[in-house]
Amino acid sequence: MTDAIGEMLDDLSHTTTRIQELAERYGDNPPAGSADDWGAARILRHMAEVEKLYRGRMQLALTQETPYFKPGKLPADPGEGLAFRPELEAFAIERGETISLLMNLALKDWERTGIHDQRGELSVEDITEQLIDHDNAHLAQLATAFQE
Repeated sequence: MTDAIGEMLDDLSHTTTRIQELAERYGDNPPAGSADDWGAARILRHMAEVEKLYRGRMQLALTQETPYFKPGKLPADPGEGLAFRPELEAFAIERGETISLLMNLALKDWERTGIHDQRGELSVEDITEQLIDHDNAHLAQLATAFQE
C-alpha cells in the first residue's frame, strides 16, 4: 500500500509541473477560450475549486467518524476574463495544501471513510484517486486549450 500512496503523491505533485511545462512549450499566455470552450485559466480555476472540495472531504473523513459528504457545490463559473498565471498560482497553492495534508497521514488514515450519496463509501485514498483522475482529464483539456 505504501508504494501506491507514494505513486499517488507523485501524481498529485507532478500536475502543477505538467501544466508549467505546457506553458513553457506553448507560451505563457494561452487563448482565453469561449463560453462553450474553456480556456486554460478557466480550467485552472475549476481545478482549484475541485481541489478545495475534495480536500474538505478528506479533512472530514480524518476528523469525524464516517461523515456524510454533501454533494459538491462549486462556486459559479466566473466565465471569461481570467488570467492564466494567477490561476496557476492559485491552483498550485491549493495543491500544496492537499499534498501537505496527505504527506502527514499515517497509513491507517488513508483508510478513513465518509459516505457520499451517489458514490457510497469513500476512503481518503479513494478521494485522492478521484482527484488524480480529475487532474488527468483536465491535463488533456489544458493541452488542447494551449494548442488552439
